[in-house]
Amino acid sequence: MKGTGLITLSTDPVGEDAFKAVMAETPSRVFTPRTGCDEEHHEAGGFIPRPDWPVLLATLPPDDLVDIIVFLCTSATIALGNDELVHRLSSERPGLQDTSPGMAAVAMMKEFNIKRIALLTPYGPARHNAFAPYLGRHGIEVVADHSLAHSMNLVTDDDIGRVPVNRIQAELSKLLGNAKPADAAFVSCAAFSVKQSDLAEMTGALGCPALASVHSTAWHVLDLVGEHGLRNEIASALGLPLLSRSSNWIS
Repeated sequence: MKGTGLITLSTDPVGEDAFKAVMAETPSRVFTPRTGCDEEHHEAGGFIPRPDWPVLLATLPPDDLVDIIVFLCTSATIALGNDELVHRLSSERPGLQDTSPGMAAVAMMKEFNIKRIALLTPYGPARHNAFAPYLGRHGIEVVADHSLAHSMNLVTDDDIGRVPVNRIQAELSKLLGNAKPADAAFVSCAAFSVKQSDLAEMTGALGCPALASVHSTAWHVLDLVGEHGLRNEIASALGLPLLSRSSNWIS
């Protein structure tokens, strides 16, 4: 395993460090350019980074140092769709693998036969309401969902990063208590300050696996590059069964 090109948003104070913390025990180096984004187009479903894609991707090291490119923004996947996001990433760096939190979460859920989830996000209505149709197209039903945007006045990524873990767990518990049975809970947004140990504790308290954007992404990166033992360690910590084979789910 050579390295991961990790593209993060300039506004996100959490995602880069959180991803690197999960990957710290792996042999991969993590190279991290940051980008701004055109919020108006993002809300409309376009998502345009600043600078544009070719300039942004050219800041990564050459291909002999990188295995995979990660765009660490969950809602960008939903705004663009998997095919368009992969097209934009691979058009400038062909031959490398690609993933994002949205793609990774779906890959993980499909691999572990998770078909019904409780969803917690920090997004406004437009972004939040786009998740159920996106997941539904991949055979995953959102049986309960809630956004913290209004009740906690979440405006910036820094606001999201300051949401206490106990509030996240309390909201998930409430969702699961009022919903049809769910196979897992998913905390969407790389800017949430949630550690792997937090998710493991939530899994025990909630009675089902608690998944989150950054950790799903790390799991998928390790799966795609063939580091299956390390991939299984993440899954086991989240209360998921071990796999003996590679999933390599791409769609």
